Amino acid sequence: MQGFLANFVYHSQNLLVVLLTFLSFCVVADERVILGSVERQTEEGEYFGLTLESISNGVGVQFLNFVDSGFYFGAEFSRLTGDSEACVRSQCVSSDTDFNHTMFSGEFGRNFGDWTPFVGASYNETESDGESVDGWGLDVGSWLSFDSFKLKGTITNADDEISRGISGGFLFQMDNNWALGAEIGTLLDSESDVINFSLQLGWVF
Repeated sequence: MQGFLANFVYHSQNLLVVLLTFLSFCVVADERVILGSVERQTEEGEYFGLTLESISNGVGVQFLNFVDSGFYFGAEFSRLTGDSEACVRSQCVSSDTDFNHTMFSGEFGRNFGDWTPFVGASYNETESDGESVDGWGLDVGSWLSFDSFKLKGTITNADDEISRGISGGFLFQMDNNWALGAEIGTLLDSESDVINFSLQLGWVF
């Protein structure tokens, strides 16, 4: 009986150490940032002599959790609405149907001082005229920190040759705990010229 109690106390102490260590990673964060954003996407391509153009605008929200020499977690949600038009030279005709684009992504990485590599997954869905097209993608990137200024580079949809893209951005923490950021991206191998732009404003806590 005494041996059983001794083993129980020993394993309980080890379990308590593991739990406290885990909680220290989850709770003691160096920076938590929540951002609201204004989003814009433009797309232009030529098909059978027609120039097809689409512009969509929307809003988004982003949460970033940086832990000093620990784990990094980020999540983002955005929704855009737009329409398209077909042009022959200077004559353009607008489409009768609008489209909605919804995106959700999550990132997880490790902070090695000023360098934070991460991997993530993103879900995209486009709805138009009662039909929808959706899919998942793999994202790979890194943050590079310079005190209150951070740079971000990402390869989006790295597992898909057709929709693979790159994006770059920055995040600047002001003295009053406000944060300002921006990000721009494009597709690499698409037949259309696609540009994504995001302007972000938020709070560091």
